[in-house]
Amino acid sequence: MRGLRIGLAGFALLVYLAFPTKNYYWDGISFAQRIEDAVRWPELLHPNHLVYNLPGWSVYHGLGAHIRALYVLQAMNAVWASLALYWLSGILAPLVESPRAVLLLGALFAFAGTWWRYATDAGAYIPSIALLIACAAFLIPGKRPRPVAVALLHAAVMLIHQLALFLFPAAMFALWHQGKEHRPRTVIVYAGLAGSLTLGAYGLGFTALYGHFSLQPFLAWMTSYADDATFSFGPLRNIGLSVRGWAQVFFVGRPSLLSNAGVLDVVLLLCCGAALILLLASLRRVRFRPQVHQPVLFRFALVWIAACGIFLFFWQPQNTFYKLFALPAVVLLIASCWEPGREPHRRGAGAAFVALLALSNLTLGIIPYSRVSSNEVVAFALDLQLSPGSVVFFRAFSTDDWYARYFNPQSQWRAAESMASIDQQLRQGRTVWLETTAADDFAANQPAWFADRTRSTQRSELIKPGRRLRFVRLTAP
Repeated sequence: MRGLRIGLAGFALLVYLAFPTKNYYWDGISFAQRIEDAVRWPELLHPNHLVYNLPGWSVYHGLGAHIRALYVLQAMNAVWASLALYWLSGILAPLVESPRAVLLLGALFAFAGTWWRYATDAGAYIPSIALLIACAAFLIPGKRPRPVAVALLHAAVMLIHQLALFLFPAAMFALWHQGKEHRPRTVIVYAGLAGSLTLGAYGLGFTALYGHFSLQPFLAWMTSYADDATFSFGPLRNIGLSVRGWAQVFFVGRPSLLSNAGVLDVVLLLCCGAALILLLASLRRVRFRPQVHQPVLFRFALVWIAACGIFLFFWQPQNTFYKLFALPAVVLLIASCWEPGREPHRRGAGAAFVALLALSNLTLGIIPYSRVSSNEVVAFALDLQLSPGSVVFFRAFSTDDWYARYFNPQSQWRAAESMASIDQQLRQGRTVWLETTAADDFAANQPAWFADRTRSTQRSELIKPGRRLRFVRLTAP
C-alpha cells in the first residue's frame, strides 16, 4: 500500500508542478513581496498566519534569492499538497482496506478544484491543511491517545493559519473516545498545551515585532482581520453563497475561460463529455444505500465539518478557499461509510465521478488559470513595465496594487503625503506615477495641479464594471 501512496502523491506533485497558476490570489503576492523586502525576521510575522513566511524566506535565501519568492512559494505549496495526499492516503488505507478505494478517495481529494487551484498558488492554506491531516492521523478511532503529539501539531498548524482553530472540537471529541481511562486528563493536557503554545508563540512574535508587550494592543493585533472581512447574518444570502462555495470546493473554472480554446482544450472537453456519459450510465445501475460502517469516525468527521461550516456560514461565506479546512473531513466522512475491504467497481459511478471531476477542473480551471489571460490584473501589471527607478505614489494601497508593485520590482512605492513631495521628485528628474487612489484623489481635490502635470502624458488604464485600475505618469510643471 505504501508504494501506491507514494505513486499517487508523486503523480499529483507532477501534475501540480506542470500547471502553476497565473491567476494568483493577492494574498500570495503579498507574502512573496514581504519575503523579498524583509530585513529582520519579525517583519515576516503576520497575525493571521504568524510563521508562514519564515520557511519561505529560508528557502528563498537558501537559493540565493535567484528565484523570485512567488515561484518558490508556489513550488513549496505543490510539495505540501503532495505530502497532504500521502498522509491522508495513509489514514485511509487501514480504514477502507482497499487499494482501489484509497486511489479513488485520494484522487477525489487531490483533484478537488479549489484544493488543486491553491496547490499551484502561493498561500498559507495548503501547508496548514497538510499539517491538519498529519494531526488527524493521531485522532483516528482505535489509536492510543497521544494528546501531547496532537497539541504540538495543532499548535504548529494554528501558527500557520488561524482557521486551523476549528479542528479543536473534533480533536477533543476524538481524544475523549480514544481513551478508556483518564479521559478528562487527556483532553485537558491537549487543550492546555495547544492553547499555551499558540498564545505563547503569538506573544513572543508580538514582542519581537514591536519591541514591547502590552495586553490590549496584543489582543487587537492577534484578532485583527482585513477591513473588508465581516460577519454576515442574512440567512438566504448566506445559504446561497455557502451552497455555491461548497460546490466550488470540488468544481472550479468556467466555460468563458475557453474563449481562445486550442486543440488540447477541445480534446479535454470531449473527454469530459465521455466521463459525464459514463457517470450517467453508471448511476442507472447504482442503488444508493448509505450505511455508516465506522460510527466514531463518522461523528469525528461530522464535528470537524460542523465546526468549520457553522463559522464559515456567517464569516465570509463567499470565500470558498476557507472551506478547504474541512475538505479532509469530507473525505474521512465518505471513508466512514465505506465497507472495509469492498473494492469499488472499475467502471462504477465513483470512478466516473472522480474522472469527471479531474477532467472538468483541468479543462475549465487549471489549464486556463495557468495562462496570464485568466487574471486581467496580473496581465495589466505585467504590461505596465515601469522604468527602473520609477516612483509610484498612492493614497491607499489596494489589493490590486500588490500585483503592480510585485511584477514591477524596479519601481519604488510611496504614500502621497503632499503635492510638494511629488513635485520634488519631478524636479529631481525622476519618473513619477500616480496609481488609482492617488490619481482619483488629486483629480477630484486638486484639479488644476493634476491637469498641469498630466498634459499629454502616458497612461495605463483598466476600467470596466467592477474593476478600476489607473496609472498616470506626471511631468514637471
